Amino acid sequence: MVLKAFRFLLVHFRFRESLVEMDRLGVGSIPIVFFANIFAGLDMALQFSVVMAPYGATNMLGRVVATSIIRDLGPVLASLVMSARVTAGITSELGMMATTQQIEALMVMGVDPVDRLIAPKLLAGMLMLPILSVVGDLLGVLAGLVVAQFGANVPPPQFWSGVRTALTMANLVNGILKPFIFGFILVSIGCYYGIRTTGGAQGVGRATTKAVVLAAIWILIANFLISKFLIDIWGWKL
Repeated sequence: MVLKAFRFLLVHFRFRESLVEMDRLGVGSIPIVFFANIFAGLDMALQFSVVMAPYGATNMLGRVVATSIIRDLGPVLASLVMSARVTAGITSELGMMATTQQIEALMVMGVDPVDRLIAPKLLAGMLMLPILSVVGDLLGVLAGLVVAQFGANVPPPQFWSGVRTALTMANLVNGILKPFIFGFILVSIGCYYGIRTTGGAQGVGRATTKAVVLAAIWILIANFLISKFLIDIWGWKL
């Protein structure tokens, strides 16, 4: 199903449907993703400042906060938050269509459901999650700056100097590659379980729960595997 969706994206790209899905999956997730990243940045800066202060290492707060957010916290948090909204929404939408035989009706009319329903969602997830993750990373770093300045007495120039040090090629690749793959995971799992739903309303509920749980689990597994792969390539340097 996934390979078929990619083939449709290459040979029969549906521009209008893809824009609609980008708005539904991406733009609709902006408030919750940004809200989560802001408070995650505040908390991370607070916790690191408490740990680093006894060692006189608060001058590295900007680098530590930015590296943590870009490498792991930003992509993972955005993906987990969106899995609760996007994966659940896709599974329930396709599940209701499957249980009410709307998908079969499309096939009778000669419309491939993978082309019309799945391919645009897959493209929207893989494009919008990296965008939301990058902007969320920036908001998390800005939130960390607030705590660093008013809570740990770290001057903004010193904080931004550490942030610039964290903007290495390894970290930037990490911060873009992870949400791209995570977007594929949460959308593909939602589509898979949604289109195979049976059993009416109860079946839709079971499929939605299973899809959200598995999406979260696979995002965490993929996060570790991608981190290990990139560390093997770039080494252990931040």
